Amino acid sequence: MNKILHYARHLARPRSWYRLFSHLADAPRRRRIADQLAEQKAKRNGQQYNPAPRVAAIVQFFNKRANIPMLWRGLQAARFDEIIVMDDGSVDGASAEWQSLLTEPNHFLFRSNDLFEIITYDRAIRHSPAEIVCLLQDDDKLPANGRWVERALELFDQFPDLMILGGFHAVEVLPRTEGEIAEKMEWEIKGDIEFVRHLFVHSTSRFPRKEPSPGLPDFYYAMSAVRAPVFIRRQAYLDIGGFDLSFAPFLCDDMDNGIRAWQAGYKVGVYDVDFQRDIGLGGMRAFNSKRMEIQVRKNWDKLYRKHSDAIATGEIAAMVERANAELRATHDDG
Repeated sequence: MNKILHYARHLARPRSWYRLFSHLADAPRRRRIADQLAEQKAKRNGQQYNPAPRVAAIVQFFNKRANIPMLWRGLQAARFDEIIVMDDGSVDGASAEWQSLLTEPNHFLFRSNDLFEIITYDRAIRHSPAEIVCLLQDDDKLPANGRWVERALELFDQFPDLMILGGFHAVEVLPRTEGEIAEKMEWEIKGDIEFVRHLFVHSTSRFPRKEPSPGLPDFYYAMSAVRAPVFIRRQAYLDIGGFDLSFAPFLCDDMDNGIRAWQAGYKVGVYDVDFQRDIGLGGMRAFNSKRMEIQVRKNWDKLYRKHSDAIATGEIAAMVERANAELRATHDDG
């Protein structure tokens, strides 16, 4: 009797009829969503979420939809345990395409609003539980197989104090001359040395090297490694503070990361990998090129002021030299 009275009171309320008709009218949409969820679940092929991935790819992405098939083939071939795509406000339909591809439990698509790479990388690294993360860009052409990732993990296993491993340029920041920077900057290159007078001086190296490797044939230590690719031992990196967000939105954070790693007792290295960059036009070069000079002036000066003693005294350069000497000795003995 109580149930009859209960339902009678409900039927006497206009809101109850409205909810009933809304439920019936919404049935086709619910059915469609249920079918889509079932289709999405089927794509997983029974895969389960991995709470402790060994290595995760983090892809910084901005309006390069044409590069997605190339990137996806490389990511699949690399066999990462986790893939995180940071879509930083694309308006070219890239988000929808990524969404159609990232269907496994350890696939993530983050959407941000033109924050650039330092902030989005920092957020992604803090999100992932992976032991090692690999920072990638939207214009990278990854190798056709996963050996490059396997080799990176072997090096992290071989050298427990290795925090950062790059596969592109190694950069050594050199002491700069004091003086006023010209209103119009002149970028000069002399061999491996690049500089803007009174702003910065650095040398770059990469494989193949002009001189034999100081240790392993495909690896040596360096002051810093410029992405991409850049592999990072995630927890150790977070322990030293992660990215210095004051360098945001971009530039010089690679060098800052390397110097801080060495100062904290870790090491930075580069290794030989068949990796192609700058594929296709878009991203920063197409849409934010006017910000480059602003960041060059601001962040190079900031880097020198932050690490003035370490750069001027050659402290980090000496650490790198000692590490490479030990690497050479170990390799020769082996």
